[in-house]
Amino acid sequence: MLRPGQLTLTAFEAAILERLVAKEPRLAQSCTGLHVLCREFTGVGSYTTFLCDESVGGDDWHVALDALIIVPGVENGMGALLFGCGTHLTILETFTYGDDRWDGVYAGFSVEEAG
Repeated sequence: MLRPGQLTLTAFEAAILERLVAKEPRLAQSCTGLHVLCREFTGVGSYTTFLCDESVGGDDWHVALDALIIVPGVENGMGALLFGCGTHLTILETFTYGDDRWDGVYAGFSVEEAG
């Protein structure tokens, strides 16, 4: 359950990051000790913004989830993108496919092979 002001990863976010690290092992160290600054729910997805030391710098990058997020009530499933700068994670974006809406409830979710 998502509580207001929760500064740590939810099970939903952690499962997505785990799958992204499996694809890009170089991200593993960046995922330790993440501090959530804020979450924004858009009606078709979400943005989770992480605390990042911007003074470190580095090139901007992103990694796409190569799996399908299954959430009850979201007919076409969901995808995700992870954005970062240098060795830091900055934003985890989730989004629905098709014209599906999502209210932010992830109970019963799973992450499955796409295809």
